[in-house]
Amino acid sequence: MTIIGIDLGTTNSAVAYLKNGKPEILVNKSGGRTTPSVFQINRNNEIVVGQEAKDTYPTLVTQSVMEVKRLMGTDEKVTVKDKEYRPEEISAHILKYLKSSAEEILGEPVTEAVITVPAYFSDSQRKATKMAGEIAGLKVDRIINEPTAAAISFGIENMDKDQHILVYDLGGGTFDVSIVEMYEGVVEVKASAGNNHLGGMDFDNAIVAWVEQKYQGENGRSIYGNTNDLEQIKIKATLKDAAEKVKKLLSAQMSARITIPFLGIYNNAPISVDYELTRNEFENLIRDMASSTIKDVDRALADSGLTVRDIKEVLLVGGSTRIPFIQELVERKFGKAPRKDINPDEAVALGAAVQGGIKSGEIDSKSGLMVIDVCPYTLGTEVVKNIGGQLVPGYFDPIIPRNSTIPISETKLYFTAYNNQEEVDIFVYQGENPLVNNNTCLSKDITLDGIPRKPAGEEQIEVTFTYDINGILNVKAKVLSTGKVREQAIRSQLGVMSDDQVAAAQERISEEYEKSELYQEVKNVIYRAEKMMNDVNPSDKQKIEKLLIELKRELSANNTNGVKLAEEELTDLLIELV
Repeated sequence: MTIIGIDLGTTNSAVAYLKNGKPEILVNKSGGRTTPSVFQINRNNEIVVGQEAKDTYPTLVTQSVMEVKRLMGTDEKVTVKDKEYRPEEISAHILKYLKSSAEEILGEPVTEAVITVPAYFSDSQRKATKMAGEIAGLKVDRIINEPTAAAISFGIENMDKDQHILVYDLGGGTFDVSIVEMYEGVVEVKASAGNNHLGGMDFDNAIVAWVEQKYQGENGRSIYGNTNDLEQIKIKATLKDAAEKVKKLLSAQMSARITIPFLGIYNNAPISVDYELTRNEFENLIRDMASSTIKDVDRALADSGLTVRDIKEVLLVGGSTRIPFIQELVERKFGKAPRKDINPDEAVALGAAVQGGIKSGEIDSKSGLMVIDVCPYTLGTEVVKNIGGQLVPGYFDPIIPRNSTIPISETKLYFTAYNNQEEVDIFVYQGENPLVNNNTCLSKDITLDGIPRKPAGEEQIEVTFTYDINGILNVKAKVLSTGKVREQAIRSQLGVMSDDQVAAAQERISEEYEKSELYQEVKNVIYRAEKMMNDVNPSDKQKIEKLLIELKRELSANNTNGVKLAEEELTDLLIELV
């Protein structure tokens, strides 16, 4: 059984598999090597994923979702055509489409996948991604970091090399940098850093803001005029679509025009734009954001104990690395040109496919490739400190330091803080700040009770954090004097679905996807019937209309047998009337 590798991106996704020991991209149902990460319910209540959904987004803004990856690991819901969805459900629809595309090419069911995430994704974001895979009908035993996956795809072609490489991964919504050591078939991540809220979409937004300001300066009023909220969203979507196209043009030419003849109406006159944006102006718009990535590069180098002179190769990954200014920044930093023979859109999915091959045993880690990754952030718990004779809570005590090799298990010993204390709450955080309020809370629902009543400091509590190869945390607390233990995988937390919610989402996505597939099977018959209604007499038109209503009713009910019967009846009638 093939284990596919999936790069679930903010703006684009890709899927790959291992063929004769080499990773290969699987094209989607439209023949594309990448798939826009866009979900839509169109006017026919059909689920649409990918390029078609992206192309129609500006006209169907309330029926579409883009860039949902930034909501993963939160409880924030999105509304699509009056239906509420969790981010995991939207991602699951994208994964379901990729899974189905792979099955069509491979000619067999696909039930397991390795899915990639940004290296700096939090515990809850990783769990949300794993659950999205489960909802889509995929077993997801492995979650790997995107820059690690890119290093793997490079490593399988360069297994005889002994060198340090740096993976600079700037995609549509996130940025990661990883320092990787390669030796004797081993790919070992030494350090990672990044920013989960920086990517090409932020560059698009900078262009949109530039257009808004330019229009305001020339016309003395907002480009949105006196439009309502929905019209403003549509205008923003149209501007963003144009911004993305101009951004791409500026990678190949020195200037490009943003020409939109009609955005709306103001005082009975059309709102339109026609501006030229030069590459230099664009670079000034993104300069601060782009330059901030070099700070993360410096941080990763410092954490790894290496310098730019130690880096043999620099790999550029993610579509945003096609921007010449980004390439210049990286080249200036390292004093040499980055590798140009890596496809920035495909490297991560290809690496995930290799990881799938390692997991399935198709690639033998003893004679082939072995991957060693790190925990990209510090994990710890909240403690109280004695300050001026007062016990003050809110301090962060690290247990697993960032960039520790995983899997890892670390234990720390704590003491009761109060007289006669009978229980202790283990509050779990991730981050680098000495105060917990400035870090990310992972759990506040682990309580260890049954502590013998004794003076403060006399009872010892042993706390063990175990961080696995998927970047998921398990916490164990033990009263040393009695052996009482409380152990819990950090699963139920803010932004993470419960088991019941996952089961309900699986059922819903299955129904919605089947409904979409059913529509695909009969849409040509519906099209022919609707077209023929204009060319027949009123009596025959009424017959066609009646069967069309019946067919659409069965579609709405997702009744497979009913749809097939109605389709057959309608087809017979159309043949009779030709």
